[in-house]
Amino acid sequence: MKNYWKLRDKSLFSDTYAYIDHKTYLADQLFVQNSIRVRYKGELARENSAYCIVFCKVLRKETERFERALDKLENKMLLLGYKDYSEACQEIGKLIEAGT
Repeated sequence: MKNYWKLRDKSLFSDTYAYIDHKTYLADQLFVQNSIRVRYKGELARENSAYCIVFCKVLRKETERFERALDKLENKMLLLGYKDYSEACQEIGKLIEAGT
């Protein structure tokens, strides 16, 4: 399951990402646990959805740890009872990939 996308960016030192998170920002705890510095650039959310798309920048030297942390996000969502997370990621992923 893919819950993040690396976006095009011209920065030499950081990469831009879009990832799907719960509106209560459950991924933030994963970033803190893994000592990953994330600069948030914005978010998009529908009123009737429990999930949002978060846009951020991560230092290039931390991108591998960032992606591993986001791989763990699906398990965290399932443990907290958000069983429709993978379906939401697939739906939003189709929209993102169609736009890029």
